Amino acid sequence: MGAEESADAPVVASFFAGCGGLDLGFERAGFDVVLASDQWEPAAETYRRNRPDVRFLEADVRELDDDDLERALRETGHGVEDVDVVIGGPPCQGFSRLNNERIELDEMEKDRRNTLFEEFLRMVTVLDPQLVLMENVRDLINRETSDGRYVKDLIVREFESEGYDCEYRVLEAERYGVPQKRRRLFFVGTNRDVPIRFPEPTTPAEPSWRTAGEALADVDDDLPNMRYADTGERTLERIRHVPPGGYYRDLPDRLKTKKYRCDCADTDACPHEPEIVKRYGTYLRRLHPEEPSLTVSTNVFIHPTADRYLTPREMARLQTFPDEFAFEGTKTEVLQQIGNAVPVGLAEALADRFREYYPEIREADRADPDVYEQQSLTDIA
Repeated sequence: MGAEESADAPVVASFFAGCGGLDLGFERAGFDVVLASDQWEPAAETYRRNRPDVRFLEADVRELDDDDLERALRETGHGVEDVDVVIGGPPCQGFSRLNNERIELDEMEKDRRNTLFEEFLRMVTVLDPQLVLMENVRDLINRETSDGRYVKDLIVREFESEGYDCEYRVLEAERYGVPQKRRRLFFVGTNRDVPIRFPEPTTPAEPSWRTAGEALADVDDDLPNMRYADTGERTLERIRHVPPGGYYRDLPDRLKTKKYRCDCADTDACPHEPEIVKRYGTYLRRLHPEEPSLTVSTNVFIHPTADRYLTPREMARLQTFPDEFAFEGTKTEVLQQIGNAVPVGLAEALADRFREYYPEIREADRADPDVYEQQSLTDIA
């Protein structure tokens, strides 16, 4: 972005930024991301390497105060009043599907990670932007508190209590040019009297979805993070038996993991047969070359056509990161950064929609949202 163009670009502050997938999408749409923050060191290193011009605060957001924000923004040549948009994805891991199967709801409500959005909202109230975008896990839309209230509605009402109209929607990444089936929940808030708009799908029909095969077709070994897995022969034999779109379940029984379920101490003399161990659907999952990938996480997929696991670079391609975007950290840390990120293509679609508001939204009347008395998520803990 040139200096003249940047001067007119809406200014963005990003919190819980991770490695910067959401931020990159906003930059591509013509926004000027000047401030970002995350406390995880590997993600911070990745962000700084790829976006050295952004003022990055490697800190726990709970420890940031008004003076910290004002000082950091001043270093970018901006003031608090210049911030137009705040974006971020405060984690709510305790409300994810797997955690719900392991712990009681009362315990989830006590998990401090589930109220980090309160800290995100605190950043919003300090900076007073016209628009806010908050991203979270799809499962949050179904989570209820112990007294039967939906968490998503509490979040909306907390935004309203701070003067922001707020709406939410689950977006499907594959409908926005991303070669991956991924569902994420997005909250959009505005303190101006304007309608809230979400992006229309760019590829609404299934035959036009971008496939994993297309995304991985021309990956070069010289690209950053092209680290191949050191796979043993037994695993390679299993991989060769997994068909396109298949997984562990499709292996012949002789290649599946077996364990003794009996209490016999001597397995040599044991009359029982070991039983086949069941695995989740992501275990030994081979992508289908003619379909979008399944949701990218830290579970590495098998290549659609080659008998090997994907490299981190290839996983990043499924998240629509550009090839020049290099990740810092161990392989596990890199995969976690990639899996946690908002797909860049989806972020850009959201940012394009936001860009339509500017510059007129700056002069729009303030919103007057309906506010209901409620108990905050902090209080219910």
